[in-house]
Amino acid sequence: MTGNSRFVSRLVGCVTVIMGLACGMTEVRAKPPSFSHVYVFGDSYSDNGAALMVSEEAVKVKIPDAIVLPAAPESGLYWQGRWSNGPTAVELLAKKIGAGLSDYAVGGARCGSGNYYSWLDSWRDTGLRGQVLSFLSQLQTLDPKALYVVGASANDLFQKIDFAKPVSIPDAANQCATDVRDVIALLQSGGARHFLVFGVYALDRVPAVANTPAAVSQAREFEDAFDSKMQVMLSGMNKMPDTTLNWFSWRKATEELVRSSKDSGLANVETPCQITLPKPQKACAKPDAYLWWDEYHPTRHAHALIATRMVEALQQP
Repeated sequence: MTGNSRFVSRLVGCVTVIMGLACGMTEVRAKPPSFSHVYVFGDSYSDNGAALMVSEEAVKVKIPDAIVLPAAPESGLYWQGRWSNGPTAVELLAKKIGAGLSDYAVGGARCGSGNYYSWLDSWRDTGLRGQVLSFLSQLQTLDPKALYVVGASANDLFQKIDFAKPVSIPDAANQCATDVRDVIALLQSGGARHFLVFGVYALDRVPAVANTPAAVSQAREFEDAFDSKMQVMLSGMNKMPDTTLNWFSWRKATEELVRSSKDSGLANVETPCQITLPKPQKACAKPDAYLWWDEYHPTRHAHALIATRMVEALQQP
């Protein structure tokens, strides 16, 4: 993982041991970056309860096909409206850097306008673009000292696969990346200067995909196309005066958790702790030993590990 801490050793008059190590080794870590606030725009990997709120509103006004997302609270499947069993990585990121959080992410959000759950579109535009436009309508000028976290990708792929949308995988990925670039530009035009931009998730690893070779192939094709397009576009945007654009590869971070699963305390990196499909079952006894909470989303423990890597990404020059 890029962003490893820098280490400086200091000799303090100690005796060198037989292994060639010296005592008095002092570890100096880069300080977490300082931001006045954290604003988040995204999907279920960052949602801290918005989908629950807006879907309950849609159910209340009897929007056709509306259901409570991610599930009715009384079901006990999810924690306080998160699509997991605990806080999300962005919530923990804000806490780690000592900044307040305003989270506009909505589960199911697409990269542009609209939601995977299309019935929601007749009630509110919860897509990434819709979130940003709603946010901008409330403020005249954005805080240039705040951090703006932007990330969505999965739902454009899943909507294409699940509903056989007539668009190629590369075209879907390229459009998704373009949509993300456009919302970053909107935020920049409003005064935002510091960004953490998410790369694609490890969609080929999610349990709902991993056991189907055709789906894995489609996911990898989407991942490669999205990240490639996104990074090319960001390289140009990063040259703008006073702008910092930090890239965070969810895909790479997830792969690292899989490779170092023993060190991370993740005994199971393949199956979900809380099975929800085709119908909910009893959750596993040790959720913190699992990478996946349900068939699509990480556990609270995985989110915590990811949050640490996000801080490291922000420490990059």
